[in-house]
Amino acid sequence: MKAHLVTMGCPKNLVDSEASLSLLREAGCTSTDDPERADILIVSACSFLDSAWQETLDEVHRLSEVKAAGEGKKLILMGCLPKHREENLRQLLPFVDRFVPAGGQATLPAIVREWGGAAPAAVDPVEDRFAGFEERILLTPSHTAYVKIAEGCSRKCTFCAIPRIRGRMVSRPVASIVRELENLMGQGVKEVSLLAQDITSYNSEGHRFADLVGAIAETGIEWIRIFYLHPGSLSLELARRLFEYPAVCRYLEAPVQHASDRVLKRMRRPYTRARLRRLFEGLRAEFPDLRVRSEVIVGFPGETDEDFDELKSFLRVTEFASLGVFSYSPESNTPAAVMNGRVERHLVEERVAELNDLQESISFGLLNRELGNRHRILVDRKLGDDASYPEGFAYSGRYYGQAYEVDGEVYLRG
Repeated sequence: MKAHLVTMGCPKNLVDSEASLSLLREAGCTSTDDPERADILIVSACSFLDSAWQETLDEVHRLSEVKAAGEGKKLILMGCLPKHREENLRQLLPFVDRFVPAGGQATLPAIVREWGGAAPAAVDPVEDRFAGFEERILLTPSHTAYVKIAEGCSRKCTFCAIPRIRGRMVSRPVASIVRELENLMGQGVKEVSLLAQDITSYNSEGHRFADLVGAIAETGIEWIRIFYLHPGSLSLELARRLFEYPAVCRYLEAPVQHASDRVLKRMRRPYTRARLRRLFEGLRAEFPDLRVRSEVIVGFPGETDEDFDELKSFLRVTEFASLGVFSYSPESNTPAAVMNGRVERHLVEERVAELNDLQESISFGLLNRELGNRHRILVDRKLGDDASYPEGFAYSGRYYGQAYEVDGEVYLRG
């Protein structure tokens, strides 16, 4: 049998897809990029935002047409979507043969082997939500990989549905993660990006996040990149421990979400604007070469012009190297979805555009400061003859302050 898998959403979803393909391979099912040649069509879906939900529906409908045109094809929808939108999913997508929730990839071999062709039925999450992680088929270039060290989240941010979709936080054992690193290095991986919804809360058998990073550094991997450090538990002391290891890139991804105390309180984020200022000023003072990426939400219920001005002034002073700006999207069954003070859509769009312009100028200024500096570059690809590339450049890559497919790239002449 052959499987065709489409991944939508964040890198955490990508890791689940890689694990799924590996488990299917163990069950004797090979993968194909051509959906028409596949016996099983799989969509690993994201539903975190309304736009992602719509993109997923479009993709599922597209593959349903491929299914209808072939004989005996099956269609599986997995990932965040089955749990997030489970109320009416079966009625909305009757052509889907099986729904597999996030963390349920371990059930795929049984589905392949024992397919009965019965009416669609939801599959309960399995205990081993990290099945297939240690030896994965990479969907990234062979020199870089994502490593998910935990699943779920135990925080209670009012805007976020992740705890309901993926459950409370569960950390992987250190030994399993180290085995994965060793396997990845055997495949030629030079850079790993550590992922978790709340990575600083990692705790497995008494081993905290800094302990895990130390164990990973001992494998000899060349670059370690860290994503999703909750500002509420990020500290100067933790940064000192992490940067003890030369392999840890001076790059941190810490989503602040906002900088107005009033909005932060409504979001149920456990810090204030003053705490954020002290944190990032301290990090910059001790680690001048540190690059920080962050995310903010614009248009959260009740956000006033004054709140937005506070956010802008904070961003001007803090100078993040890069920034993701997201318009607020109400998620079902979250406290924020029923809050009063909905911000008009046109105003949200104006604010998003204004922040993107502001961040572009900040990022441009920071990059200009790199002129004349020397950096070690991880080469990602050879450039083609596309006229959009600067003339005379042959390759593109990234310095430590640029994450794969997130923060831009460096063009190389040689």
